[in-house]
Amino acid sequence: MDHDEQRALARYADISTEAASFRLRAARLSLGLTQKEMADEVGAKPGSYSTYETGRVHPPLAVIRHLYRAYNIDFNFILYGDFRRLPADTQEPIFDALLELQSLEGRAEGSG
Repeated sequence: MDHDEQRALARYADISTEAASFRLRAARLSLGLTQKEMADEVGAKPGSYSTYETGRVHPPLAVIRHLYRAYNIDFNFILYGDFRRLPADTQEPIFDALLELQSLEGRAEGSG
């Protein structure tokens, strides 16, 4: 995957809640965690955490801080789609998860 494809997949510079939620879901999936497990890790109720992944609100600072401190997933990626500060060993699973989510979204749109 070239740099332009990565930028498109990460929805680079898209600061909408929908784009942030897409990247947040990919980050969680790349870690192999369920929503409940991630909610527990960040000290949120599962229902509250779910609102971050559905694009109703941006993830709060506590979630972004946890992703950085525990998994080295930089806030620039979650909020802006800027993946340049992600370590190489973190980028690969995140891009795999982004591809999976994009595929699922495409199938959902095709069935509607």
